Amino acid sequence: MAPALLVALLAALLSPSTQKSGVDWETATSSFGVGQLRIGEPSEAEAAAAEAALAAENAPAWRELWQASLEALRREPELNATAETIRAQLGSVAFLHCPVRHLAERQVSWVRRRDWHIISSGAFVYTNDERFQVLHREGSEDWVLQIKYVQKRDNGTYECQVSSSNGALSRQVHLQVVVPEALILGAEELHVDAGSAVRLVCLIENSPEPPQYVFWYHNARMINYDAARGVSVQTAAATRGSRTQSTLSVHRARPDHSGNYSCRAPNAEPAHIYLYVSEGSDKMAATLSRSAAATNYSETTHAVLFESVESLSLTY
Repeated sequence: MAPALLVALLAALLSPSTQKSGVDWETATSSFGVGQLRIGEPSEAEAAAAEAALAAENAPAWRELWQASLEALRREPELNATAETIRAQLGSVAFLHCPVRHLAERQVSWVRRRDWHIISSGAFVYTNDERFQVLHREGSEDWVLQIKYVQKRDNGTYECQVSSSNGALSRQVHLQVVVPEALILGAEELHVDAGSAVRLVCLIENSPEPPQYVFWYHNARMINYDAARGVSVQTAAATRGSRTQSTLSVHRARPDHSGNYSCRAPNAEPAHIYLYVSEGSDKMAATLSRSAAATNYSETTHAVLFESVESLSLTY
């Protein structure tokens, strides 16, 4: 029975239909005990058919990606052209925003309108001033021009631009550099008697952010911590947008307390006041000296006016 089965298997393997199926006769083997048949590599026709089926299966994904890319290129960029005003304190950091939609492969440029200087194109900056930098996070539509350590000369209008098929789109950002100012209440001079208590009040105005400190100076010396000389300073903590107040107190004024006092805050214009401390004859001498100076100024002014009128009358 075994020889008959062997003959039947050989006949099946040698049949024309089996030869057309693409069997590799050099590698094909059979195991009659287990009933397995190992077939070799597929034919070229079968490989081509498999590749065609795989390409047909993946074609829709490639087509969709290609169409999406074409649509993105054809889509026009959108830029909010509404002008914006940014206030930045002297010495702080300013951020100028330019939100653009559907930018695709186009570039956003920043221009300073004062001199039409091109500051940047894309992420590249075209200035030697290292305070300027372009910030753009991947996937974001906002292109931010950052200016560090803002100075007075940075005040002005900046413009972001992007090209389109209908011409250039632009958006203006007005940068206002705010300079805080110190103000000492009262006149420019203060005259007191020796032994009197002196109280000077300084206000820091026009400061979007409260100053980190307020220093008082007597001539060129900082005296915030000069308690040994009978001087004390108190600065009230201010909230954002409010005025900062600092008070200098001299408990018993002495002649050596006389001099120029200034109130200073970071990135703020300082304020000055001159203090005169007099005792006895010194006070009278100071009063007479001021009166004499005022009289001399008045007489000099009248003399100049008289000479001017006289010369005019002689001319005519």
